[in-house]
Amino acid sequence: MKLRTLLAVGVVGLACAGPAAATGPVFVVVPNAQPAPAAASPNAQLRSDRSALGRVRAARRRVLRHFARAQKRFRSASLLSDQLAAEQQIAELQARADADAARAAQLRQQIGQLEEALQPVPFAPVLPLATTSGASSEIGMTAVSIADEYLGMPYRWGGADPLTGFDCSGLTMYVYSQLGIWLPHYAAAQWNELPHVQASQLEPGDLVFFEPELDGPGHVGIYAGGDDFIEAPHTGDVVKLASLSREAAEMGFVGAARPAELSTAAPGFS
Repeated sequence: MKLRTLLAVGVVGLACAGPAAATGPVFVVVPNAQPAPAAASPNAQLRSDRSALGRVRAARRRVLRHFARAQKRFRSASLLSDQLAAEQQIAELQARADADAARAAQLRQQIGQLEEALQPVPFAPVLPLATTSGASSEIGMTAVSIADEYLGMPYRWGGADPLTGFDCSGLTMYVYSQLGIWLPHYAAAQWNELPHVQASQLEPGDLVFFEPELDGPGHVGIYAGGDDFIEAPHTGDVVKLASLSREAAEMGFVGAARPAELSTAAPGFS
């Protein structure tokens, strides 16, 4: 009891002392002004951008996995409420993937500019002359002609339909489906399933792969001859003709593959 009384008296004393203390001098500590941080060197910025690009790619791969699971749930859902929930999740994942793709494209552009500044001599691989002999070459030339029809078509992540748009592997998948050759809808899967060819043996219609990653290349296009290939690059862009040497310098060249080898007896080529 006495202890509680003493504690109460102490608390009251402190409360009364508060206003008196407030009337005394007030000291404000002002920190010394710090110099502005120096701008990062080009090499440091390049390392930072490459690290950020790796994180964005990893995030996009996770979104792709979630997207595939959400599509599976949507197809197997028996209740309308479950379908609506899966559909909403698919839309959210689509938006996240589009944002990741746009950020990755921005980082690739920054990295390309920095690499060009640090090493002005552009990457210029020795490219083959286009050949047009044999059934597979005829199929390849036809594939290029089909892809030409969709130049200017808007990019759409996950797209494989000329009515709505294409992503990179959706474009290659759709073009070759018109020739009776069926490809998976994923750049790394296409790379893993197709017969590879040497870069010195490229023919129009061959698929060219970029962006080396742990699970395979992250980007694919259709070689059109010379230094040209047709690609659906990223969100906000369109299907277009691009420079093979420039894209190889910016993204890293993985290799080439030949879908025409899967079927030299496709419709019209028997």
